[in-house]
Amino acid sequence: MGRVPLRRQTKILNYLQDVPEVSVAELVRLTGASVATIRRDLLDMEKNGLLVRTFGGARCAVQQSLVMRTFEHRSMLQHDEKLAIAAAAADLIKPGMTIVIDSGTTCWHFSAQLKLKEITPLRIITSALAVIETLGGTEGVEIHLVGGLFRISNLDFCGALSASMFSNFRADAAILGCDSFLPRDGAFSQDMDSAAISQAMVQCADKRIVLCDHSKFNQKGCYRILTLQEIHYVVTNQPDKAFKNAPYEVIIAESSQDTE
Repeated sequence: MGRVPLRRQTKILNYLQDVPEVSVAELVRLTGASVATIRRDLLDMEKNGLLVRTFGGARCAVQQSLVMRTFEHRSMLQHDEKLAIAAAAADLIKPGMTIVIDSGTTCWHFSAQLKLKEITPLRIITSALAVIETLGGTEGVEIHLVGGLFRISNLDFCGALSASMFSNFRADAAILGCDSFLPRDGAFSQDMDSAAISQAMVQCADKRIVLCDHSKFNQKGCYRILTLQEIHYVVTNQPDKAFKNAPYEVIIAESSQDTE
């Protein structure tokens, strides 16, 4: 194998350490190679036991990290939509910014997109282990971990200590997930601890960006995260008539399924 294919395949393997699955389209953007070249690479790498090809992409063949094992199933739900939303949200981030990143699978994909798009320098504030694992070794990215009570189910830190620590920071933007989004009411969580952490993130950020696929629309959520007036951007994959005259900007991200 020549040096160029070797470097390209090494780059693919390194990227697969951070995400549960990657699409051919993502690898084209990552490497600059053609679709045909990427498909040949994936075939060769599968023959060598380095990865497992999937429909439209690949996943890592080696033992998964704690983050990947924990988030694998949730990440596969609305997978293409989450990837598209994460990529569109990353386009809102500029070098030199300080950003707060929530936990959850879409925020995890968002972190991977920051790495893929090589948006540096950045200062990251987070309570999510998945963000640390994805961006921790990235040159030009400074990470501040907010500690507290560790939740294995969500791989993040929560509790009163965590919430109070966010008040010591000031960020340009907060990247937030949610369990429920009501276009004319706001963003909600089904979990009180998660809502408290998200609310603390909201208070320390100048702009608030909600990442929300269509499956979250009009679902029930007990604990409010954001009012309409606190939201600056909603990045989603489908329009909704209730977005009309909303006080926030709506960004519709097209998934690979939408463009086929």
